[in-house]
This record gives sequence, C-alpha cells and structure tokens, in this order.
Amino acid sequence: MAEIRHNRMLIIQDHAGRENEGDLFIPAAYATPEHVNFMITYGKGLVCAPITYKRALQLKLPLMVSEDKNEEYTKCNFTISVDARDGIGSGISAFDRAQTIKALSNPTSQATDFVRPGHIFPLIAKEGLLVKRTGHTEAAIHLALIAKLDPSGVICEIIGDDGLMVRGKDLERFALTHDIKIITIETLVRNS
Repeated sequence: MAEIRHNRMLIIQDHAGRENEGDLFIPAAYATPEHVNFMITYGKGLVCAPITYKRALQLKLPLMVSEDKNEEYTKCNFTISVDARDGIGSGISAFDRAQTIKALSNPTSQATDFVRPGHIFPLIAKEGLLVKRTGHTEAAIHLALIAKLDPSGVICEIIGDDGLMVRGKDLERFALTHDIKIITIETLVRNS
C-alpha cells in the first residue's frame, strides 16, 4: 500500500502453474501519461484496464466475445475497446490512453463519454475477485479496493527484449532494474 500511496507501480506476478507472468500495475485513479508510457516502453504488452462488472454495465461495455464462446485459455473477459470521447487526439499516445483510463475510473462517467473501438482494452473482473479467478485482472481490482480507490486499474504484461514473456529470475532483474516491487497473486489470496 505504501508503493500505491506514493503513486508507484507494482508488478503483479501470478502462479508458476498458471501463466507465470508479471504485469505492471497502477490503480486507474493514479494512472498518468508517464505510467502508461513506461508500460508501453518497458512492459511492451497490451495496456488493459480492469473494471468491475457493474462499471461495464454502467458504461455499456459488452464483452468482445460472450463467456460461453470465450476460447482464450485464461478466460479473460475483454470488452469492446474504447477511447475517451473528449480531450484526446487519435487515442494511441500515452497521454490519450491515460485520459481514457482516467475516464474509465471516474464513477460519474457515462457510456456516451467513450467512442468504440479504441486503444484501451477494458477487462471485466469476475465477481468475487480472487476467490473466483486468480488472474491479474482480479488482483488489480483487489489492490485498488484495499487502497480505498475506485475499483479499476491498469495492467500491462512484461515482454523481454527477445520477444518472450519475462518470468522467474528475469522478472526479478526487471523489478530491480526499474525499482518496482513485486507482489504475487498467491500472497494476495493468502492475506485476503
């Protein structure tokens, strides 16, 4: 929580038997263009915005693929991608993506505040969070909630210079190089 309160990113690492990957994370309420730019530059994965089912309904964000047709191996619930309607350019810059993320985390935002498709990929967390699914999406919402922030976040997978996912000791080296703390989903589940 100290890292989050100081507006610092974390790495969320899942179980070795699942994806065994690390995602950069910051609560959506704290996301800045600098955070998004770091994710794009050093994380290199897809910048996604975990949200709750309630928020997805509020913003009229349907699933990209219905749950019964979801063939993705971890069953990630991607919605239609979005951009903020106002205050951005093409939607792809770090500044534009941060603006969209801020709009997603704003509890007063409405469906009409977004255009579809866009450059941010909301993910709907399972109700019950880590009790129901031990994914990065649910961990991001869990962390935002225990920090007493809006239940939304930003995550981005960490891909190495060789194009492969960064795991194990390489993930630890990445964390040390960039001075980012790692928290495991297993730890979050154990301390819930």
